[in-house]
Amino acid sequence: MTRMPPLATRLLVGAAAAAALAAAASPGTAATSGTSWSAPVLVSGSQANRETSIDVDPTNPKRQLVCDPSGVPNTSHGQSYFHATSDGGRSWHPANVETSATDTRKAAFEGGDCDVAFDQGGTMYSADTWLGDLSIGHSTDHGESWQGTSLSASSPIVDRPWLVGGPKGTLYVSYQDLQCCAPAAMWFMKSTDFGQTFSRAVPITYADAGGAYTWEGNFVVSPSGQDLYLVYSRRSSGAVTVNVGATPETVWVTQSHDGGATWTPHLVATLPKETTTIYPAIGMDTGGGLHVVWSAPAAVGNPISYSASTDHGLTWSSPIALNPGKVGLAPWIVGGTPGQASVAWLGSPNPKATASTVADYYFSWAKVRLVAGRAVVATGDTTREPLFTGKQTVPEFEMVRRDRTGKLHLGMSVYKGAGKWAVYSQNER
Repeated sequence: MTRMPPLATRLLVGAAAAAALAAAASPGTAATSGTSWSAPVLVSGSQANRETSIDVDPTNPKRQLVCDPSGVPNTSHGQSYFHATSDGGRSWHPANVETSATDTRKAAFEGGDCDVAFDQGGTMYSADTWLGDLSIGHSTDHGESWQGTSLSASSPIVDRPWLVGGPKGTLYVSYQDLQCCAPAAMWFMKSTDFGQTFSRAVPITYADAGGAYTWEGNFVVSPSGQDLYLVYSRRSSGAVTVNVGATPETVWVTQSHDGGATWTPHLVATLPKETTTIYPAIGMDTGGGLHVVWSAPAAVGNPISYSASTDHGLTWSSPIALNPGKVGLAPWIVGGTPGQASVAWLGSPNPKATASTVADYYFSWAKVRLVAGRAVVATGDTTREPLFTGKQTVPEFEMVRRDRTGKLHLGMSVYKGAGKWAVYSQNER
């Protein structure tokens, strides 16, 4: 068993309480917890990037799928970096998601933004962008063979797709037609035939006077498939690398209660500065509660901020810092039982850690439990020793999934220097 650092457990009631706890907390007084983690497993130190997606087969948690963008157009092997495991993440192997000779994806040379998903029947899905459209594939035999299409989306320019699996054969998809450097719209579509055909894409939101540039986070879907929630941000800059502190930013959740046909946005938070990592993330617990996280600079450190909604996204709690006085990057959140959620991110205990300073970096986690309108938060790192010490390039997102037994599974990117990334997996014991 991996030795664990001390765990901090605290009751947060707002920013003032978070600041007080940050000042008072010390490893010697932290409480303990039963949460523990397996040792991180290197998925790949060469086929990796700053955007790691992971998903877990709901029918068998030993089967998992990971992807990272390889760069578009990938003329060498025509797809992003996909990796699969059938032993619960103890070992990984590269996965070819374009096995059919008649698959139109073979001529598309993907390698752009990618994502992976499983539906409730265990069908694997892959999304991969190319210079002309969005490619989506599926496998019904646990990755032995794949079929797909290179022309899934209605829009000819596709950026940052997200996949959510539904009942067997059903796949929900969102994407943004262009993110960097120009105003853009976000879109939603679905398939009920294993991704062979898709409904015509429906607009989720457009650029408007409240912020010309949007950055599309992920989305969640209720078991009925009728209620969907997608998180995104608005700001005045379209650059990926933000000018921190130049302009404010807003975080929104837009919702649909008719299966994705129409969408209505609701404000989550107005931030005085741009977020540090461009994608906010949303999770839904089994009671329908919603949980949102993002990373942004504060007076001290660069913490992960958290907000919750118990009325289906109409109103949101005041944001609190999950790791006050520390640095957190690229968070992801997943819902649990009613009122509970879990978060993972790349973090440093050094409040002054930046891309230009040498610091220790860990995979960090938090478990949040809502009690009488307040958030009880437990946090920690997944290893005693850092995953990396040096100057860290900011990842765009990390990812955490929960399997059918309630255990967490991480797919995480770490910059290793000299232009190289590494991707790891790690499981909660």
